[in-house]
Amino acid sequence: MSGGDEEFRTVTRKKWIARKCLSRRNRHKSESDYLNDCPEVNVEIFQARLERLCGEMSQSDYFIVTMETLQQQLDALKRPLERIVCLGLGPFTRTYQALHQAAFLISTQQLHKIKETLYYDPVFRETEKELIQRFNGTIINEDRAGRHEAHVPTLYYLPHCPYALMHNLLLCNWNSETLPNVFLISNSFEMLTLNRTLARSNPNDHIARIINYCTESPLEDDYEQQNVFNDLSLHCFPSEKLPGTDNTTFWTRCAPLKVNEDELQTDPSIEDEFSALSIRS
Repeated sequence: MSGGDEEFRTVTRKKWIARKCLSRRNRHKSESDYLNDCPEVNVEIFQARLERLCGEMSQSDYFIVTMETLQQQLDALKRPLERIVCLGLGPFTRTYQALHQAAFLISTQQLHKIKETLYYDPVFRETEKELIQRFNGTIINEDRAGRHEAHVPTLYYLPHCPYALMHNLLLCNWNSETLPNVFLISNSFEMLTLNRTLARSNPNDHIARIINYCTESPLEDDYEQQNVFNDLSLHCFPSEKLPGTDNTTFWTRCAPLKVNEDELQTDPSIEDEFSALSIRS
């Protein structure tokens, strides 16, 4: 190979690496290509790896402090955690962020002896679904756009998920009986509403409406792996902080939102289903 050809190959390789480091918005195609090109894992070997990581996770300061924070809120409710719902975990056999989040969830499930742990993410491969089942998890096969009711105390884990998904989750539980059962780990409501206000977006949604009645506990990210648990908070909705049922302005449901990473818009296709929930409530 000539010197010129060698130089061209080196430069293009650097450019390829640089594209991998672009912001999420600007690198959808390259990220998708990378995830699709990742080879399938050996389930037996990866299960052992995940079990070891769960052992390390359960001993980490981040996990211990987060569980203490969650337990304080459960003690106030005077009921144990009975269920976990995870939306948007990510391809945990292909990215380290999702892998450590999976270990966090499995460790939480084991600590609280949870019998029902539900997962949904359209990016899951069959091997990832099998691994979840081996750790006593259940795959949700339908995209319900956040429509998951909390008839029992439920931890919802939505790591860095779209705003609309959290809005729809609140909408589904928008009554004085189920909202106190919601324990939500997601991006900080305080920061999300501030950012939307600064962007002059419509603040009339359930996140903006609940912010003054929500107990938000920031989860300090001191985990040894960076960019795994950043900017997350535990959100709880104690019944004593919620407005009375006669406050019809507060308890009137907003329209559902279409889940999309880049924009929010009313989704008429699911509005009828949420209307049915409103009637039952």
